Amino acid sequence: MKSKEDLFQLIQAMSKSEKRYFTLDAQKSGRRSSKYLELFQAINDMEEYDEEKLRKKFGRHLPSDKSYLYDSILRSMRDYRSSKSRAARIKELELDARYLYERGLYEQSEERLIQAKQLARELDDQLALLEIIREQLNFVWIMKKKDYRNIIEALLEEKEENIANIKEELKYLSLAYKIQIAKHEPELKQDSEKVEMLFPASWFRQEYSPRSAHAQRRFLQSAAQYNDLIENFDQANDLYFRMVEWWDDYPAIKEEEYVRYLADVFNLLHASYSQKKYQQFESLLKKIEQEKPGSYHDQRLIFKQLTNYKLLYHINFGISEGSEALVQQVEEGMAVYKLNPVSQLIIAFNLALLLFILGKFELCHQWCEKVLRDYNRTVNNPDFRLATYLLSLLAAYDSSEIDRLDSSLRALQRTLKSSAKEERGQFFTRTAYHIKRLSNAPMKQAKAMLQDFEDNLLAIRADGQESIPLGLDELVLAWIKSQKLGKPMRAIVREAVEQ
Repeated sequence: MKSKEDLFQLIQAMSKSEKRYFTLDAQKSGRRSSKYLELFQAINDMEEYDEEKLRKKFGRHLPSDKSYLYDSILRSMRDYRSSKSRAARIKELELDARYLYERGLYEQSEERLIQAKQLARELDDQLALLEIIREQLNFVWIMKKKDYRNIIEALLEEKEENIANIKEELKYLSLAYKIQIAKHEPELKQDSEKVEMLFPASWFRQEYSPRSAHAQRRFLQSAAQYNDLIENFDQANDLYFRMVEWWDDYPAIKEEEYVRYLADVFNLLHASYSQKKYQQFESLLKKIEQEKPGSYHDQRLIFKQLTNYKLLYHINFGISEGSEALVQQVEEGMAVYKLNPVSQLIIAFNLALLLFILGKFELCHQWCEKVLRDYNRTVNNPDFRLATYLLSLLAAYDSSEIDRLDSSLRALQRTLKSSAKEERGQFFTRTAYHIKRLSNAPMKQAKAMLQDFEDNLLAIRADGQESIPLGLDELVLAWIKSQKLGKPMRAIVREAVEQ
């Protein structure tokens, strides 16, 4: 361990089933493990790490006890994963084969190598195949069975093929990284000759098909990023889509590297939304919803990412259909999955924002209170705190609840007064001022006041001195437009997206 909190972070990252497995595994060791289990439980019960509290309870040997517990957890998790992971099983079979070989049990060693090779082929694990061939060559040479020369020649030829496959995969992996770096160099993107010199277009011919499965994926990845670099976005999108399809062609690899599969799907989902390919975006949402991940960690990742994108989609299109199910999904998921505080805060705030846009003001207030009471308390982000008070204020105005309007306005003004000067900005103070004016004004003056409000916000944006967080200026300007035209917010935001 490098940090005092490494063990705490490891335990916090474990799922319930992993913790249960470790506890049962440790209990088999008897009395010797009891104090380590006690330390494990003490750390597991902590919401925030407290080294001093542990030192008082476990004494001066705490550092060494923590180190032992850390290693014990990882040993136990290797066993836990071995029954679920082909890659882990390959390593185990290789170790078994080596042990049997050292004991002179060559036939048994070969059986293990054959099993490992079959699994490695299912995963297209070229490095594992190379290691296995090395051990097979040792076996054939020692045993010198009939036709051993032909067998050695075949294994050597297979070895060369593995090496070529590895080189090809690493070539396109390196290209993907280099192109990714180049995408952050504006002057390079504008120099087409230099781009061609560094990344010749001939390297990314669509008809080219690498030999090994992983090389195919890396080729698609580097070709997609190259087309991003030269701003051929439609072609890049097609290649990213083929990357997602690639995983379905190799179900064993998809199962083994499910997190990477999800990364590719969510990257495509993000690109689909950014490029306004909404039909593709919807089909990807449905595809992800149909996924049946086996592990808690994968389920949690899908819940977090899918929920964020669904909220984003509903918010920007003002979609009310399915919103009740989405609220229920958020409530249940937040209870089941242990998300980090920032993720919880973003989901809760976005849900409150969606409810406001849909005109469900009572539910919006409830989620605003949850954001302030349960989620922002841990993160303590001033942008989200001010944004939530502002959202609550707009909802109170639209629902014509005078008492709640007054309390929301006082809460926002109180927060502004207690905030550091650089946190306040003109946006929040002017918005609070104009809404207060509107709440006290006769109806016949509202239109002029709304125009004044809009002019003020546009002037703040044009000045460019203030960074307005979370796109709140767009939200408030849309709200002003909805007030001026007498249209619901969901109609205004939908029109903005469709323009």
